[in-house]
Amino acid sequence: MISYEIALGVSIIGVVMVYGTMDLQEIVRGQGRNLGGWIPLWGILVQPVAFFVFLTAALAETKRVPFDLPEGESEIIGYFVEYSGMKFGMFFLADFLETILVACLATTLFFGGWQVPYLMPDGFHFPWGATFPLSQWTYVLLGIASFSTKVLVFCWLFMQIRWTLPRFRYDQLMRLGWLGLFPISVANMLVTALVLTFFKGAS
Repeated sequence: MISYEIALGVSIIGVVMVYGTMDLQEIVRGQGRNLGGWIPLWGILVQPVAFFVFLTAALAETKRVPFDLPEGESEIIGYFVEYSGMKFGMFFLADFLETILVACLATTLFFGGWQVPYLMPDGFHFPWGATFPLSQWTYVLLGIASFSTKVLVFCWLFMQIRWTLPRFRYDQLMRLGWLGLFPISVANMLVTALVLTFFKGAS
């Protein structure tokens, strides 16, 4: 578990450095800006490497296929063999809640959270100058719908991965964590620090 949890934490540091805060609400508000007036400044745009490292490590954290080594109920005798009935159901419920939580974090950190492109509290403001006013309640409902849709898309993606890829071996998972995800996440953090320092010095 350590082999991918460290990479999971380090990958988030790049996002924190770019937006300058650890407050998830402020990170989402920071993603409400537009690059050049056209492209939403979402985390996936400014930290694409961190996104893929985070997604891979977070998927391993949920213990779902192809990273279900602690569980492996059909082939590996994991800790679930000691449980049945409602105790087994509670463990499974916690696993599914982990999947939803990971989808929520990926949406918050990399896909703008509740943000809808060009949507401001008073309505849509398009780059070509057009505006479309909306009521406050419509703005709130669109934000809820945006966040929920993004989370559902991530859950669907996780299910597709579960149905497509075979399980990793223990040595493959540790090699992926220590020799793949961890060096990439550290390199991404260093490059992000250098780029931010350069632009701060240039300004």
